[in-house]
Amino acid sequence: MTRTESAYEDWASRPSSGAAAFEHRLGIAVYVAEPGPDGEWLHVSPAIEEILGVLPEDLIADRVLWLSLLHPDDRERLMTSETELEVDTRARSDYRVIRRDGRVVWLLDDAVVARSDDGRAVMDGYLVDVTTQRRAERMLAAQAAVVERLTGSATLAEVIADLPTAGVAATSAVACSIELDGLEPRVALRTDVEAVPADGARTDAEVRGEDGSVRGRVVLTYAPGVEPPAPELEVPTWAAGLVALAQSRIAERERAVTSLALLTATLESTVDGILVVDHDQRIVGHNSRFAALWAVPDDILAAGDDSSLLDYVVEQLEDPAAFIEGVHRLYDHPEATSVDELRFADGRVFERYSQPQWVGGVPVGRVWSFRDVTEKRTLQADLREREASLERLVDQVSDYSIVNLDPEGRVVSWNQGAARIKQYAEAEILGRDLSVFFPEEAPYTGRAAALLKRAVADGRARDEGWCLRRGGERFWATTVLTALRDEAGALRGFGLVMQDTTERHAQQQALERRARTLAVLGTIAAVANSATSVGDALDAALVAVCDHGRWDVAHVYLLDDMTGELRHHVWHVDVELDRAVVADFIAETTAEVPERLALPAEVLAKRRTVWLPELPAPRSSRDLAGRDAGLVSASGVPILVGEESAGVLEFFSTAPHPFDTDAELVMRHLGAQLARVVERERAERHSEALARELIRLEEHLLAQGAHSGNTGDRPHV
Repeated sequence: MTRTESAYEDWASRPSSGAAAFEHRLGIAVYVAEPGPDGEWLHVSPAIEEILGVLPEDLIADRVLWLSLLHPDDRERLMTSETELEVDTRARSDYRVIRRDGRVVWLLDDAVVARSDDGRAVMDGYLVDVTTQRRAERMLAAQAAVVERLTGSATLAEVIADLPTAGVAATSAVACSIELDGLEPRVALRTDVEAVPADGARTDAEVRGEDGSVRGRVVLTYAPGVEPPAPELEVPTWAAGLVALAQSRIAERERAVTSLALLTATLESTVDGILVVDHDQRIVGHNSRFAALWAVPDDILAAGDDSSLLDYVVEQLEDPAAFIEGVHRLYDHPEATSVDELRFADGRVFERYSQPQWVGGVPVGRVWSFRDVTEKRTLQADLREREASLERLVDQVSDYSIVNLDPEGRVVSWNQGAARIKQYAEAEILGRDLSVFFPEEAPYTGRAAALLKRAVADGRARDEGWCLRRGGERFWATTVLTALRDEAGALRGFGLVMQDTTERHAQQQALERRARTLAVLGTIAAVANSATSVGDALDAALVAVCDHGRWDVAHVYLLDDMTGELRHHVWHVDVELDRAVVADFIAETTAEVPERLALPAEVLAKRRTVWLPELPAPRSSRDLAGRDAGLVSASGVPILVGEESAGVLEFFSTAPHPFDTDAELVMRHLGAQLARVVERERAERHSEALARELIRLEEHLLAQGAHSGNTGDRPHV
């Protein structure tokens, strides 16, 4: 690129020849030349040999030599710009030359255009080798392009499409190729080359997968006789690393897509009522829960006519017209999805989920899912009302600390509200710095200074966090600091208003805790509804319960239907706890009969939650192993199927764990949901056994009929 600036004041102001030795040491070639394709080199310093690999006298003697060295991609641009130069201007440009040894060099050309003594326009300037900087710039740009494409949905071929071109642009190579398993080779050539030289020197690097296997390679090929420059040997490795990164990220993206599809399928199965219609709005499937939720007679569902079904259910809703409109809108857009709420005339509330059914990438129908969330919405409404009542109560509190500070942030006035909140007498606080009200440890270090700085800059600064009373007692406060300025704008001090909001902060924390509890309860119910076995239900539910209740270790016993004995079923250890630490505890537990262990035995006997904020003194080898593992608190919850104990859940913590109502509620809920799964498993096994018995009986009766003479009369089952 070329730009012009003001020239030297006159021809004599150019650098003198006395600086030649200094310029040579810096690798700067000073020159005087006529601009343009027909220009003649009049003078060039010896440093040109190190930069371009040619002697100064060769450039001066041979006018064609300079043009032959210019890179074909830059030659026309450079010559055009030189023909447009005007006298008494400064020209700066950067371009490439191809040395006689085949190495590509980037030059920074800075010159002044002036008149020589004989009246000719000449460029008096210097050349600097900036190859290292330009190579780094092109490698960085190529890397940024690869990373940007990885953020979208581009294929591997699209992500690395420009990488070979970048390899050529950043090096002296005439060709760059990327060869990958499963993809056509990607090849880029320098513009003055028509094909990859068969006898040129090569440098390459392997592309390795996440497992270390070779997945391909990046190859730089040089013109015959050209030795690859040492600084360029790292380029294939850099490009191979980018390709490996692209492969890894695209593989992760594909795994994420697959995982999302599986998760979506699982969530779809958790809704209570399901209705499936085909492309022609004919009913092709439903479950019994759907019929129960909507109280739909069997004959309407059996008829398979969706319009008849709509006519039947629509009268149950508060807004039938909106319901019908929404259904038709989704039918008119078969690829659309929908999540909304339906309100019934009798006060019930359903969540409705609708999404297309895909086969081979084509929507062939629609799945409608309905869940009764009446109780959940009632609870949320109650929670919102409690929050609103709390906000109204807080809004009516008018206890404020109002203090004036001088420009340095020292207290200069004190009121009764400040005395009541901060518990300082006026005499002992005047002149103290603002920082006395704030704890000076992470993350609050420098908080007072930051408030003053923001108030000076913005006129007003607001802060909310822990503050200190006299004696070091903490309280949560909302602080507003206002810069006070006179008419001339000079800072006269600050006004500090502080409100004690400790109670509101605690309430907000409690509400957030309850919201997290509700979320975990919903997760447990969803997992239980979708699980096909107790094992499936436990995998996700134990993680949610332990995260919510801050338990480090969980263990489940389940009743063996064949033997009637409790069996060790599954363990969960928090990811932040080294499993080796609790290995002995797990081994001691697994080796013992559950009924002989204190906690599960007590839970089985009492048939209710047992909470141990502090574990008692060790009385067994398991107790000793638990103490060595750092376990200090525990809790156990029964799994009850009717009046029968079907298992025990036990939880352990490495920190003191006082009784927690929300945590206990979540654990009991998990036990109840697991009991439902156990009941469902038993019912399914019973149904399967009955079916096998019927088949066996029919085969037996058929065999008897054949043995009696094969009269043709088929026994009736």
